[in-house]
Amino acid sequence: MRLATTIRNVTAIICFLCAAGSTAQSAPESAALAPYSSCQFPDGLQIVGTDPLAPGITSREVDTDSGPRQIDMLAGVRVMFAYPKTDFYANTKVEALPTSNYSQLKHSLLDNFQHILHGNILNKSLRSPMNGLEVHGLDREKLEGGVLGVYLFFDDATHVVTTIYFLNQEPQDRKFQTMEEYRNVRDRFLASYTSCIRSNLQHPL
Repeated sequence: MRLATTIRNVTAIICFLCAAGSTAQSAPESAALAPYSSCQFPDGLQIVGTDPLAPGITSREVDTDSGPRQIDMLAGVRVMFAYPKTDFYANTKVEALPTSNYSQLKHSLLDNFQHILHGNILNKSLRSPMNGLEVHGLDREKLEGGVLGVYLFFDDATHVVTTIYFLNQEPQDRKFQTMEEYRNVRDRFLASYTSCIRSNLQHPL
């Protein structure tokens, strides 16, 4: 499997803030990302941390079956989610991509998704678009490893891409105990989060 398998905390999952990339001046965090980091959830899930893209980072590299690709970014923020008295539930990267080559970058991100799909399960039951966002997702077969699922949201209108890593934890530190429970919690999150994003986009704070 190509999903990350060695994490217990956020810094071991995705080194988003220290990702290798261009050292040019980074654009300020775009207001377009605020709708993704200001949500409330009916089941007690909370946003427990937000971190902007580190200064000077304007690109990151992703793997594809045909080799590495560079993803240019105008702005980015990492959003961490957790249920009360549990470990981190989801690590989310929200990135504003350049308008000029958005289609190409989106294609590269989908190629990366296909790359990590090998050995994992495509979520064919996804309803896409979901609240106006194009959604792609894959999951592990069992509750093992550090990352249980990877999901992508694309908003073609705003050129924002969201990458969600659903995290595994020790049994006593997670909201779910079976794959069925994981899927139920995941689906509830996807529906609630996309609904919140859409509402925030339509009614800016």
